[in-house]
Amino acid sequence: MTLMVDYCAKCGSIFQKNMRNLCSSCSNQLDLALKNCMDYLWRFPKATTEALSEATQVPLAELHDLIKQGKLSNGYKNLTYPCECCLQPIAQGRLCSGCSTSFKDAFQATPKAQSTVVHGAPSLNSTGQKVLFTSKTRSSRR
Repeated sequence: MTLMVDYCAKCGSIFQKNMRNLCSSCSNQLDLALKNCMDYLWRFPKATTEALSEATQVPLAELHDLIKQGKLSNGYKNLTYPCECCLQPIAQGRLCSGCSTSFKDAFQATPKAQSTVVHGAPSLNSTGQKVLFTSKTRSSRR
């Protein structure tokens, strides 16, 4: 029988593995922070993320993680976290609508190069397209 242990993602202490991947101390702190946030939001449902952080003494980064994970209800429209590209406040997803649109446009504007799958380092063929060699391709070239 092996003992399943890991390092706590928050404090680095060793703990017996569980579903949260946190030691019991950090898990209890997270539960308390979540309870304080929910109590504050119950009293002030239009609170912003910054106001919630100040009132509950929960760091903004931790609040952003809780919002992303869905632990704070989507019913609170003023709770936001930053877009991963431009850091503009958003309420859901990873990118704001502007960044999402620009990524889609950039993807559609690039020509679809047909590169072959290769095992090893990529190289360029005569047309400038990347070509990766698989063992099947490599053996036929010899």
